Amino acid sequence: MDRSPGDQLPADVVREINQVAHFGRARDVKDAVFEAANALEEGEYAKVIESLVTAKRGAPRSPTVRELLGLAHYHLGQFREAARELAAYRRLSGEHDQDPAFADAERALGRPEKAVEILTELPRDEISEDVLVEALIVLAGALRDLGRAAEAVDALSAGPVRPAQVEPHHLRLWYALAEALEDAGNRRDARSWWDAIYAEDPEFFDVASRRLGVKRR
Repeated sequence: MDRSPGDQLPADVVREINQVAHFGRARDVKDAVFEAANALEEGEYAKVIESLVTAKRGAPRSPTVRELLGLAHYHLGQFREAARELAAYRRLSGEHDQDPAFADAERALGRPEKAVEILTELPRDEISEDVLVEALIVLAGALRDLGRAAEAVDALSAGPVRPAQVEPHHLRLWYALAEALEDAGNRRDARSWWDAIYAEDPEFFDVASRRLGVKRR
């Protein structure tokens, strides 16, 4: 049999689709997933969805299909669809690596309490540090939406705020912590984090003005 584009997918994805696709549909689903994965990498989110509409019917229990669809909808601001697909991805795969996007979609739908529920259950030993940081940032935002700024500070403070080597995701964590501290009325401690970010990267977002007490409009 001739090789198809989908045969270039990682072996575990090929195996997954072969196992869950409806009879006779595996090859088409794999080809669609290959196209969708490339489109996602290029930021062509509408093309991801277009590629996977039929694939989802052919393999509705494919975690990979549901994950790609969820991420594409999320990046397009289609949060209801994103939440549905990412919830399915988590249920089918048992993985939690997309929980930050899932929770953020729920928050965008005006359900911060659902976002808190999703991320409070997050198994920290099963995810990478950068995913953990994204989760803590979304969790803190949802807690602040609920008027629980002190809890947001506690959640962020429990993250990797004192790394041996500072990476971009640490700066994002510090930024969220500084904002939460300001929201909780602790401007002095917030200023120390604005200064820490500025020392690492003076051009990080609007940190140069934030450390002077000026919020971006």
